[in-house]
Amino acid sequence: MKRFLAIGSLFALGVHSEAATPSDAPQARATPQVQLRSGDGDGLHFTLKQAEGYALANHPQIAAARLNADAVRQEIRQARSLFFPQVYAEADAVYAPEGTRLAALDGLNNPSVFSRQSDGVTVSQLITDFGHTYDLTESAHFRADAAAARTNVARAIVVLQVDRSYFDLLRAEAIARVASETVKARQVAFDQISVLAKNQLKSILDANFAQVNLSEAKLLLIQAQSGISDAEAQLSTALGFPDAQHFVLTEEPLELKLTASPEGLIQQALGQRPELASLHNEQEAAQRFAQAQAAARYPKITALAAAGVNPVADHTDFHDTYYTAGVNVEVPVFNGGNLDAKAQEAHLLAKASVENLVDAQNTISRDVRVAWSDASTARQRLDVTAELIQTADQEQSLAEARYRLGTSSIVELIQAQLNDTEAQLQNTSARYDYQSGRALLNFSVGASF
Repeated sequence: MKRFLAIGSLFALGVHSEAATPSDAPQARATPQVQLRSGDGDGLHFTLKQAEGYALANHPQIAAARLNADAVRQEIRQARSLFFPQVYAEADAVYAPEGTRLAALDGLNNPSVFSRQSDGVTVSQLITDFGHTYDLTESAHFRADAAAARTNVARAIVVLQVDRSYFDLLRAEAIARVASETVKARQVAFDQISVLAKNQLKSILDANFAQVNLSEAKLLLIQAQSGISDAEAQLSTALGFPDAQHFVLTEEPLELKLTASPEGLIQQALGQRPELASLHNEQEAAQRFAQAQAAARYPKITALAAAGVNPVADHTDFHDTYYTAGVNVEVPVFNGGNLDAKAQEAHLLAKASVENLVDAQNTISRDVRVAWSDASTARQRLDVTAELIQTADQEQSLAEARYRLGTSSIVELIQAQLNDTEAQLQNTSARYDYQSGRALLNFSVGASF
């Protein structure tokens, strides 16, 4: 019976959602205050948490999502406004020669029109529309909550972008350090072999091999430096800067603990992913809207009142003042199937919203499994590449000793150097792949901010 609203309950319902302002939106986690610190022109200093906080406070994507949510929340006021009295002021001034009448329309009466000037107020108040306005208001509430949840989706996406860009820049800088050390080591080797070749203790071919090896290291350094520029541009955009910045980032400790299986993480994701919260609210909004469209086929009862004055009029036909009151009942009888079609459309969209929610749950379950698998694989790579570095270092030391003693060729030494460089690059990539994978796993679970 709650949908068969009386006028008293209409005003009570208005209190339920009176504060239809941006403050109604669910409050997201407080954004930490970030003060940018730039040291002697060497760049902006950030820890990972500071970078996330800066992006949450300044990224235009979050600001746009918040403004969209505030705009959608105004729909609550629009729908709820029909619960309150509708007051209109009106003024009419008519000049009509004697005997003027309205045209007869299909046999309807044609009343006379009199010269006059009237000022008055018309008031209408909804008594009941059998739940139509109530369900529209509730639907608007759920749409507003869905928009607020989409703001949290935007926040989570921004945090993920910042985390991955942060680790990509650290990776690029680490690769550049490996490349720089490689150039130094191969430059020393080239210089030594060149001296030996000039003294005819080694062949010119050895010197040429060493030169090629050195050039390859220099190319690696050039690519690594270019990678730093690209990564800084990506991080600048992720933080909300309009142009590229130079950064000094703090290394993040490795969190090596992973759950034995993704099943618990999947349940956690299904309970806290903001996308699912938004879709839940969209589903409720669609169902309420379907109920409203079904109720549109019922009568609408409205109380009407009007009062005013006739300062200029023929007082033989008009009084100085006028007032009237009544009740208006609108009953849709035949509209060519329009209301039925709208009700059926809303019903089908409500069913579609249920399927969209199920599909999103399945997709999130898959995403968590994939993210957990990738993070687990990256975790295993850390141990393997650490062992690889030890083996490659030993191999290079032995190759250098054998080459100095003349028991091996330059090819063996160069291959050992290449293996050592590759091992360092693999270990560097494994470290930051794992941290980036952890960031993606946190996002997939819904714990990224």
